[in-house]
Amino acid sequence: MAIHDDSPYRKAAAKLPVRFASVPRKRRALLVALLLAIAIFVLFKLITPSQTLLFFLFSPDIAGPYGSEHYPNSGTVTNNHNVNDILQFIDPLIGTTNGGHVFPGATLPYGMAKAVADVASPAENAAGFVSDDNPITGFSHMHDSGTGGQPSLGNFPLFVHPGCMDDDYTKCDFSLYDRPLNRVPGSVYASPGYFTVNITNGVRAEMTATHHAVLYRFSFPGTEKLHLAKGVAPYSPLILVDLVDLMNSRSMGGIQVYPETGRIVGDGRYMPSFGAGHYHAFFCADFKGAKIRKTGTFVSNNATDGKQFLEGVGSGSAGAWIQFERPDSEDSILARVGVSFISVDKACENAEQEIGEDWDFERVEKDAREAWREKLDVVRVDASGTSEELQTTFWSGLYRTLLSPQNYTGENPLWNSSEPYFDSFYCIWDSFRAQHPLLTVIDPKAQTEMIRALIDIYRHEGKLPDCRMSFCKGYTQGGSNADVVIADAFVKGLIADIDWKTAYEAVLSDAEIEPQNWGLSGRGNLVSWHDRGYIPWNDLDKNGTGPASRSISRGVEYAYNDFCISLLAHGLSKSPSLLGGAPSSSSSSSSSSDIQQYHPNISTPTPWTSLTSDITKYHHRGANWRNYWNPTAKDLFRDRSSSPYSPQEQDTPISGQNTSVPGYILQSPFIGFLQPRTLSGTFRYHPTRTCSPIQNQHSCYYDTSLDVYEGSPWLYSFYAPQSMSTLISLMGGAQTFVERLEYYHESGIAYMGNEQSFLTVFQFHYAGRPGLSSKWLRSYVPSMFNASVNGIPGNDDCAMGAFTTWGMGLGVFPVAGQDVYLIVPPFFREVKVRAGMDLKAPSSGPVSSSRDSKEAKWAVIRTVNFDAEMQGDGSGKPVYIQSARLNGKRYTRNWITHEFFEKGGLLELVVGPDESKTWGTRTQDLPPSYYEDANFWDEWERMDREKTERWKEGEAGSEEVDGEY
Repeated sequence: MAIHDDSPYRKAAAKLPVRFASVPRKRRALLVALLLAIAIFVLFKLITPSQTLLFFLFSPDIAGPYGSEHYPNSGTVTNNHNVNDILQFIDPLIGTTNGGHVFPGATLPYGMAKAVADVASPAENAAGFVSDDNPITGFSHMHDSGTGGQPSLGNFPLFVHPGCMDDDYTKCDFSLYDRPLNRVPGSVYASPGYFTVNITNGVRAEMTATHHAVLYRFSFPGTEKLHLAKGVAPYSPLILVDLVDLMNSRSMGGIQVYPETGRIVGDGRYMPSFGAGHYHAFFCADFKGAKIRKTGTFVSNNATDGKQFLEGVGSGSAGAWIQFERPDSEDSILARVGVSFISVDKACENAEQEIGEDWDFERVEKDAREAWREKLDVVRVDASGTSEELQTTFWSGLYRTLLSPQNYTGENPLWNSSEPYFDSFYCIWDSFRAQHPLLTVIDPKAQTEMIRALIDIYRHEGKLPDCRMSFCKGYTQGGSNADVVIADAFVKGLIADIDWKTAYEAVLSDAEIEPQNWGLSGRGNLVSWHDRGYIPWNDLDKNGTGPASRSISRGVEYAYNDFCISLLAHGLSKSPSLLGGAPSSSSSSSSSSDIQQYHPNISTPTPWTSLTSDITKYHHRGANWRNYWNPTAKDLFRDRSSSPYSPQEQDTPISGQNTSVPGYILQSPFIGFLQPRTLSGTFRYHPTRTCSPIQNQHSCYYDTSLDVYEGSPWLYSFYAPQSMSTLISLMGGAQTFVERLEYYHESGIAYMGNEQSFLTVFQFHYAGRPGLSSKWLRSYVPSMFNASVNGIPGNDDCAMGAFTTWGMGLGVFPVAGQDVYLIVPPFFREVKVRAGMDLKAPSSGPVSSSRDSKEAKWAVIRTVNFDAEMQGDGSGKPVYIQSARLNGKRYTRNWITHEFFEKGGLLELVVGPDESKTWGTRTQDLPPSYYEDANFWDEWERMDREKTERWKEGEAGSEEVDGEY
């Protein structure tokens, strides 16, 4: 096995002790061969039959360690890196177990090609690879990262045998169920743009990637005879390509191998992993490094060299294979695989253009590393005093944020368009809260293209997606949260190159027009939502179909979606040129006239009137979250340690809210929660802790019949970011709100594995206690967010990394949809982010360290009095902001606006070990709440009382309601 010199990862490996497998065959002296033969004999006497000699010959150290003890900046391999290279602090293996579902393989930022070893780990292999002990099934070229649902993509895996028993290709294992082999312990290594693993048949697999293609290098021990688990085989590698995907969802497919060239091409029709429909994928594989002996096809475990193509094959293993002669001098075979969603020809073209005819593995890998370096260089840190583990947690999180959505521009088979196309919005319900706001700051060009892609999806499919993968509609989990993504971009000045006229029509369509299947896009129960201001538990939706559940969680998200539309309408009313009206510099009277001339190109149930009326209407609907507030609802739950009831019975409280049964019913002192309502306006009781880690957490996924989705009423009762001052008042005032929020975090009800909980970590700001936000951030980092393989608490969704990037590095957390960032002390002495006005410039690119600082603008967050013991590990010193200065001036607000990141500047945070009683605590220093007009709520309450009385009269005797579950 040759060790190539250009990669720093293998430079380090080359310094390891020389192994027999790396010695060229021509230089082996007879004496050495005899000695090795003796050693082999002895080893075979010592090891068990299930182990192979190659297990010992292939040093796991060559590939580097992995697991909870692996940090990319420690150990043999990475000590050879440049100490200033941030890639040494990126460990793609973080989150590859315990439900993280992170893709750790070779790819580029937003890359379509994503290569990794696939593992037979049911319920864990959503992204292909898992850091466990399950066997490897193949090496495939496309994946999603961090998702829930079924395993995604993983089409057309390769599998490599170094030889077949008795030199008979039919004695090699072909089927997905027969061929898996274990990895060599400790042989897995991953870094940006590169992945490698050894398997116990003696094959070492390395892979790197371009945007639409993968280059593999399979290395072999070079021995004349191979001692495999089944016996001795001659050295004659066989590589197969299987038409399966990770989900085994193929309904049809075809494949062909060309004996003269060894090219294998194929296609298949597959299902999405969390949605409806199907997609068609294509590949083109070429090989280099050895002469071809035989070619053929296989179905299941039945191989033949008499047939060179298959067509119309259904599910299960089926594919083509090539058996090679002994490889050339380096004992390795290269495989170049192009992928496409257009055609086989496009897949071949992608491979040929992006990898080229030189098949230079080191060059492709180097280019991949440089692409990641350039993309990440917009953020720089002074890490002195910050532990290597925390640096790894931070940079790895930022890296994962850039894995998806995936840029499929030029690969869209559904419609012709000059607009960008991004896929794997998986799902916006997860990503709108932290990831997309982060991309607005660190990669506004990509975020702009993603928004354009969302708008183009609306143009051609009639709705914005909430979830989308593999060109298919994904399931809608809550509200129409692409509305928030679009509004967030607008309020932060991400204006250029976006068709705001169509964007506004798209969000209006979400708010006003119910699709036939709102389980796949848009919103449901809109008649009730418009008339009543909430989704009744027993609503009869005659306009569309979707899961008749989640009335609370959908309702609070619909309310926030509508609030964000009101902000967008207000902004567009100030910039009529964006809707095709007069330039924004025109007179106010002219602008008003042009606004009146604008009319959205959609048909709504109620005739559209004006942007001004939209501002009022959607602002009012933004208050609908309060329709779910039951001020008398109590926090009841059954104590698992003493309750004789089953988990299902624990979700069914005894009659009413009776707390007189000793030993079974407990309650906290907090009263008032979001609860479901009926058509008559009455409340039903929903257990407040159901769907939390302490009570039936797994009872409210997409198929739930409950009124909340992946979170409890405790959690959703905090979700009113548009009206936090009202919520705090309803909960009993600032002090009670703080006590309640702390109880939520310390009682076990909070679950940080879902993105809805992110904002609750920072909502202490709204009650004038920003120090507690810092306290709870540091309680979760690094206890739940760290540098181990299980270093994230749930599905990554490319959003868990955004959480750590914001809190650890940028020192703020966004309130998505608003121009608001909540300030917390970062985990670094200083962090700087390249200013948005620089990043959006046409000529923007990497800024070299030697470049004059006057040429690049940065937003700098500096921690004054930084202490190395402020590490957030639970045992270090607490960290609280004492005071702040923005661009040299005293700054008392506990939040900032996007102008800081857009134009650059210096935010200095003076920290100390005690919570400040002054900084960020005054009413005028709190983040904005948009419903502080007392007259608004007086009128709202009057209207609610009148409507409720009317509903009760109209529904009397027409429904059966028992007031409980």
